[in-house]
This record gives sequence, structure tokens and C-alpha cells, in this order.
Amino acid sequence: MRPLTFILIAISFSSFSGAQQGDFYEITRLPFTTDEFDEFAPAYYGEGIVFTTNKRMNFIISRTTDEGENLFNIYYTSKRESGRWQNPVILDRNLRSNWHDGPVSFSQDGSRIYFTRNIPGTGSQPSRLGIFIADYSGGSWTNIRPFPYNSNNYNVAHPSISSDGATLYFTSDMPGGYGGMDLYSSRLQAQSWSPPENMGSGINTEHDEVFPWIHQGGRIYFSSNRTPGGTLDLYYALMRDNEWQSPVRMPEPFNSEYDDFAFIADRELSEGYFSSNREGTDNIYSFISTFPLFTGCETMREEQLCFVFYEQRAERIDTTTLYLEWDMGDGTRIRGLEAEHCFEELGTYTVRLDVIDMITGEMQANVAYYNFTTPRVEQPVINAPDTVYAGRQFSLDATDTYLRNFDIEDFYWDLGDGTKVSGEVINHTYRFSGTYEIILGVTSDPDSPYGYRRLCVYKEIEVLEPIQGDVVEEGQNRHGF
Repeated sequence: MRPLTFILIAISFSSFSGAQQGDFYEITRLPFTTDEFDEFAPAYYGEGIVFTTNKRMNFIISRTTDEGENLFNIYYTSKRESGRWQNPVILDRNLRSNWHDGPVSFSQDGSRIYFTRNIPGTGSQPSRLGIFIADYSGGSWTNIRPFPYNSNNYNVAHPSISSDGATLYFTSDMPGGYGGMDLYSSRLQAQSWSPPENMGSGINTEHDEVFPWIHQGGRIYFSSNRTPGGTLDLYYALMRDNEWQSPVRMPEPFNSEYDDFAFIADRELSEGYFSSNREGTDNIYSFISTFPLFTGCETMREEQLCFVFYEQRAERIDTTTLYLEWDMGDGTRIRGLEAEHCFEELGTYTVRLDVIDMITGEMQANVAYYNFTTPRVEQPVINAPDTVYAGRQFSLDATDTYLRNFDIEDFYWDLGDGTKVSGEVINHTYRFSGTYEIILGVTSDPDSPYGYRRLCVYKEIEVLEPIQGDVVEEGQNRHGF
């Protein structure tokens, strides 16, 4: 039922594009990375990050493999109060071996570490990668033990533990996969790890899938060399109905023509780190979203279109042989001293109240005549359907946004599936069915005399399963992640 607004006429009478995709991420190479050594695979730990590097431990000691390669070790660094990064240091000498160590993953409370380490081969057998686990106790990492599914016959590496500590994700070339390195998971059940489960053909290919990282929101990020060119690209995938959906390739600047891998991010996916050899050696890059942050968004308020009109001056009219008739300006006529009416849309209407002769039907006098403009709700406005189909493009626009004393700088859309774009009019296609929350944010010109402001609203949209015969393209998410 539409709400009504009462209009007292005696009082009110006298007072009466195409979307532009934005690059919403800035990346910066971390200052402690080098052109001589490799630094890669960051992991959040404490107030900083832990990463893997083959840099020399000091100018005197250089630990190498039998082939003369520098050993990879696990290092830690954090920022000073000034914001500058401190010089990296070995995380713990107990985690240093005579073999390659790293990358790593930590439990949510930081009390347990999962890390990759070389398992030396015997005889003519080559060395393999295995996962090891250690606990933090008494100021150091102790109780180092192997993951039970390590093997001398294949590799198990790149651990990532879920935030609840119950599922370990990793990569392996164990028999039974789809080819190359595949992603697997193992669950902790009654203090024992379940047999590894391949994450399926939706994730894995005949190529290599490596460096998994599970986000606390449920997405899994990883790298794969499945695209032409053979370099590693970053992907992410969502789980729906207990099945991993087809991965989405991340956009630039995360991916390049070189190897891009080992992605991590904060809860909001607004900042984080990844690794790349786009400048020669493996280096760690930070990223931060430049997409404006909108908080406290409200649902759109319904525009007021229903009103009650009343004219006090018409109360003294003798209605024995006469009657009052309202002409609402939209083709509607209503008899009586009071008129309750709902307009179909916003606009300005010529509203009049006439005195009509009952016998002849002719107008005898006009009591009121004026242009009535339906009042606007001051808010950003999302024009979009309530229901769409997955795999089908549709349009959204903010052209009906109404904000007084607000010099609009730009419109920002968060479409609830990781896509973030700017523009007054945009097009979008959802890949999966479900209910999505669309946020429209509006920023004002910083140089406006009214000052800088941010306002936002949200709207839910229901995405239905694709119509039979429609093809939902995998493609690349060109806007965000």
C-alpha cells in the first residue's frame, strides 16, 4: 500500500552514458625486495608478514644446495611506526634446515605454522617437497612434524590453512590428478588429517595449479599456467552448493605477462600482497584499493507519490446544486472537498479544484489552480531490475539521483560479486544465481563550496539460474575480485 501525504492547499498554494571502468588498485613493490635474490609468498603473521627468500644470510655465510643455489629460508618483517619496513630477519632458527624452507601458512591465532620443506631423496631418487607443521611454545617453534601424506614419490607443497584450522589446502602432483600440480584439501578430524581430496576439474587442469590461499570469506586464490604463454596467472574461485565454481582470472594490475602468484588480502579485500617476477626476480608487491569506502548505507527510500488534497476555502460552498471536482493534471478527476490520489510518476502536475453545476455539468467557478511538483527524496538512486538471469547482461543507472547542495564528482558501484566500477550508467552480467546486494556510492567534488561528502544506498537483486540454452562465459573479471 502506498503511503499518503496530506496536502493542505490553503497553505501550500502560496508556497508553491556509458560506464567508465576505473583502475581501483595501486601496487607498490616492497622496498626490502631485491634485484639479486627472490622474495615471494607473503603470509600474515603478527604485526607484519613472513615470506620466503634465497637471500644470503650475511656477507660471510652463504648456505647453498649441492648445485650451488642459495637455500630458501623463512623471513619476517614488519613496519615501524613511521610506516617504513624494517630489515627482514630469520623467523626462527629452529625452522631453518639444510634444505629449502617455505612458503608458510599460520593458524588464525599464530600458534601453529605449516610450511614447505625439501625432503632429501635417497640414492638416485630426487628430493621432493613436503609440508611440515610446528607449534609456537616458549618463544620458539617446536614439535616439528611432517604432514602424514608427504611422500618420497611426489610433491606436497604450498600449504594454506583455513581460518578455523579445520582444512588444509595445498598443491601436489600425487597420482590420480588431472595433470601437473593440482590443488587438494585435507580436513582435520579427531586430531588426524583426512586423506587428500582433489578439488576437482572445476579448479584443476592438465597444467599446474599452485600457491593456494584460502580467504576467510570462503574464496580460494591460486595461480595457474593454464593460459597461453605458460606463465602463472592469479585466479580465484567460489564454492556454491559444496562445489567449487569455475575460476575467474584476476585483472591487471595483479596479472601481467610474467609469473604472478601467492596472493593474500585482508578481510575486506581492500589491501594485501602478491608475488611477481615482472621486474626480473621474484618480488613482493603490496596493493591497496583506491575505491572509496562507503559505510552506513541505507536501503533506498520509496519516492512519495500519494497525497491527500484539501481546500479550506471550498468549505463554504453550497453543494445543494453544485459539486466540487478535482482535476489532478494526469487525466484523473475526483469529486469532493478532499481528494486522495496517487500519481504514477514524479513530475509537475497542474492541479485545480472547480465548482461544477450538477444540472448542466458546466464549471461555475475555479477555487484553486496551481502547479504541484511531487517532492523528491534526496538520495542516490539505483535504477535496476529486481530480478535478472545469470549469464545475461543488464543495465544499471543512477540518472535519477537527486541531491541538493551536492556537486557530484562520480558514481561508484559495488555489485556484490567482487565487481567494482564507476559511472552513471553501467552494464553487468552475474555469473551465478543468488541474492546480491548492490551498493551505489556517490562522492562530491572536493572543491565544492558545500564540502566533500560521501553518500550511499543499497538494493538487493535476485539473480535466477541461467535460462536453458544460455552460455555463461567464464572470462576474466575485468573490474575487481
